[in-house]
Amino acid sequence: MKCFKFKSVISAVAMIAAMGAFSSVVAAPAKAAKPAKAAQDEVIKIVRVDDSNFEKEIMNTDRPTILDVFSSSCPPCLIMIPTLIDIAKKYPDVKVASVGFDEPNVQKIKNTLPIQAFPTFFLIKDGRIVNRIQGAASEEDLLAALQYTPKAQPAAKPAKAKKTGTQKLSCSTNGQFSGIQNHVTMNLVITDDHIDNVDLVTDVFVPPEMDGRRDQLKQMFIQSGKGTVEETITGFRLHTANESPFIKAMNMQRKSTYAEMKAGLELQGFKCK
Repeated sequence: MKCFKFKSVISAVAMIAAMGAFSSVVAAPAKAAKPAKAAQDEVIKIVRVDDSNFEKEIMNTDRPTILDVFSSSCPPCLIMIPTLIDIAKKYPDVKVASVGFDEPNVQKIKNTLPIQAFPTFFLIKDGRIVNRIQGAASEEDLLAALQYTPKAQPAAKPAKAKKTGTQKLSCSTNGQFSGIQNHVTMNLVITDDHIDNVDLVTDVFVPPEMDGRRDQLKQMFIQSGKGTVEETITGFRLHTANESPFIKAMNMQRKSTYAEMKAGLELQGFKCK
């Protein structure tokens, strides 16, 4: 397969200071109590990327890399979070990186990468794109497209399973899609390290100047097949429930803990409670 060479396209990015995301761990003072809330980089090993650290983390890394380009308004992007967490946990020799298309300071990345859909996964080796996948994909598909056989973490000594019981997680963020503002809320029910239920609500706000296109926009969301659509005062609501055909078709991986999913969603700009 013909490879896309990064360095010939974005040499200007080399002038930007590299800032690693989720890469530092702050040590607690001696005799200090252990923090109740774990730092995100202690929970998941996914690197957040923007123009400032793209050169360091993607172009010049010596590790095979899966780069996830996502939008917070994209249900399949959210469905992929547990899969990316699992790859990052199991295969330390593979870098998993993530860039938010709607985030600030990503214009050079947008101008460099051929992005036409969300999520898009760029599989990178030695500074070259060796493959690209659009849409949700399984762990097996991503690793195969990377053209690399990763080394799994050495098996740890069996430890007594820590039971946390059932916990509820609610995370939300403001986003946009094609210039239309929306508010996305993801609710999860998690027992120990398994996601029992996922419920995704996207409230779309249709501005007055686009009110004449309201029916057209509504039909676009209905035809996407991502859930049920109902009109609201300010626009309409897209509801993707746990048992919806869309969630079942995505075959969402469910093996993630509360802390991992909270950190994964916060990595994508969500505020959780």
